[in-house]
Amino acid sequence: MLNSKSLLLLATLSALLNQVQSDQFTRHPGCPDKACIFPPTSAEMLLGAKFDVRVEIHDEASGPGKTAGKPNPEFEVSIAKVRLNDDGKIVSESKPVPLVQYLRLEPAPLESWNFTYFPDANHFWKGQTGDKQASIPVNVVSKVWRRASFRHSGDFKVTVKYNNGEKTEALWKVRKSQFKKRIAKNAIFFIGDGMTTPMISAARVISRKNVNGKYQKWMQMDRMEEMGHVIPCGLDALITDSANSASAYNTGHKSSVNGLGVYADTSDDPFDDPKQELLAELLRRREKKQGGPAAIGVVTTAEVQDATPAAVVSHTRRRGTKAEITDFFIHGVKNFSVPVRPDVLLGGGGSYFLPGKSLNKANYYDIFRKEGGYNVVHSKTDLLKHNNKDPLLGIFHKGNMDVWLDRNVYKDNLKGKKSSPLGDGSDALDQPNLVDMTITALNTLKKRGGNGGFFAMIEAASIDKMMHPLDFHRGLADLLELDNAVKAALEWVKKNDPDTLVVVTADHGHGFDVYGTVDTEFFNAAPDNDESGTQIEKRGAIGIYETAGWPGYKDEDGDGFPDNWTPRVTLAAGTVNFPNYHETFQLNTTRVKNPAILDKGTHSHKPAYDSYIANPDEAEGALHRTGNLPVSESQGVHSLQDVPVFASGPGAHLFGRVMDNTEIFFNFAQVLGLGNDD
Repeated sequence: MLNSKSLLLLATLSALLNQVQSDQFTRHPGCPDKACIFPPTSAEMLLGAKFDVRVEIHDEASGPGKTAGKPNPEFEVSIAKVRLNDDGKIVSESKPVPLVQYLRLEPAPLESWNFTYFPDANHFWKGQTGDKQASIPVNVVSKVWRRASFRHSGDFKVTVKYNNGEKTEALWKVRKSQFKKRIAKNAIFFIGDGMTTPMISAARVISRKNVNGKYQKWMQMDRMEEMGHVIPCGLDALITDSANSASAYNTGHKSSVNGLGVYADTSDDPFDDPKQELLAELLRRREKKQGGPAAIGVVTTAEVQDATPAAVVSHTRRRGTKAEITDFFIHGVKNFSVPVRPDVLLGGGGSYFLPGKSLNKANYYDIFRKEGGYNVVHSKTDLLKHNNKDPLLGIFHKGNMDVWLDRNVYKDNLKGKKSSPLGDGSDALDQPNLVDMTITALNTLKKRGGNGGFFAMIEAASIDKMMHPLDFHRGLADLLELDNAVKAALEWVKKNDPDTLVVVTADHGHGFDVYGTVDTEFFNAAPDNDESGTQIEKRGAIGIYETAGWPGYKDEDGDGFPDNWTPRVTLAAGTVNFPNYHETFQLNTTRVKNPAILDKGTHSHKPAYDSYIANPDEAEGALHRTGNLPVSESQGVHSLQDVPVFASGPGAHLFGRVMDNTEIFFNFAQVLGLGNDD
């Protein structure tokens, strides 16, 4: 029999296990108990910015496969102004009043739905194999109040009383600008998707001359006025994706993976979630005394519907709703704020402008022309002919634009892809570079913004898109393209409008780093296998510490890129997470790396979910790496690390520190004259 100490130990271990399980798999992010308040506790909002409030009351089943009860539809929501001490504890509060009264909200109808969730990893994987009894059912009643905003700054406590005595509370902070008026006319926001400090270090190694350990030339980012670090965690998890990280930059609110401009609720509808007003929406309705409406530009090397560019205009729980996102760009989101309708929109994603993938099978090129007066272009040649006066839509690829290396060095890789944005089966052979798009966008925005100035978001998307498949050379090339675009923008600012803040950062990181060099001749000559089975001879080609020396990349023509992408001595680089794959440390000059392929053999879990194995087409002459990700992953994933932020111009000092990703929004808002208390 177990004695009392043993029982206590078992109880403690059980409690710890439950805590771990509940931290990894929760009923829903931001819901501490049976009631959910969105925005959740710790939310911060800009004074005067619009947001939705949703309250949910949950009744969940007692366990997996059980039946949920009926939640009580009677609940009250109140708000009180509070004063907090330095530890964030309430030291005083006003008398609470109904939320709808204080925020002047319209009555909201009661809604109801149900959902399910997995309590832990064990039940999650059972669910992936088709076990219908692995999840816990939850029934919900809810109300949502749209277009709320605060007239006063400060700290507030929202309380929901329900189930005849239970209550849930959330603390909100409403922030006002520290400046009485805007301190910059324009803002240019560069995002190197997935870019980290180790990637910048690697890009510097391959593109800048080094003599006896000292660089003779710097990257543009190295020479900006301020540098800080951004913590990219999301609401629901410590590892973020491009959607909720870009959403934080554009709203000042946290969101969940795949979420854009919303707090994710538990309903199935991807468009009914409580919204958060976007920076671009606020700038479109900015008061005249702060400069009036600003021009807006969105530039990317991805599909314009991809997460980062979409975050400038979108409110949706699912970043994959790309047909609707295309519509948001021209029509906005109904019944919330003003439409953004960017003055400049450049990138890929032509498939969602044409019948087949477009919303309601409409031709959105025609809609942009007719309703918005846009000059629509599909090539670098036509882009550079733009008159800088009319609104500009440039779509240069049916999907993501091809990466810099294939656009500029290995151009034959563009042939035969049928990637034209017109959907006519031709190839997209005349795609602009990021510098071309940046300068055209800035010239147009300056003219269209006038005294109101402009805000431009410019993304180098394929740093991330190449780091995922472990194609490090292509990723670093796109990082160098970003740095060249930053240089061009800073030169443009100096010549055209010094009253411009320029910020460069990333939305999240990858676990990439360099740990030495590789003699590829030695590596390629070594046998694929040896008696030990550990590929000792191939691994001997990797130089570390004093045997690393320097790689053979050189930039003799001074364009910021290596002249030779296949030197004998290359970088020994890798990432902390990966599927099973094969590594040669060398650039594949004919195609993007494809590390893992779908396992078509027998698998105990098939056909419930996909399982991936190392791509046998990349096995010859390679080191064989055993993966450390779930077998359902075919590529590397994002990592936890902070990302760098660089800034120059008026307001740059706000970025020279360690900050949460939501601070990016508040910094831009203050600099551009938003959130004033008058």
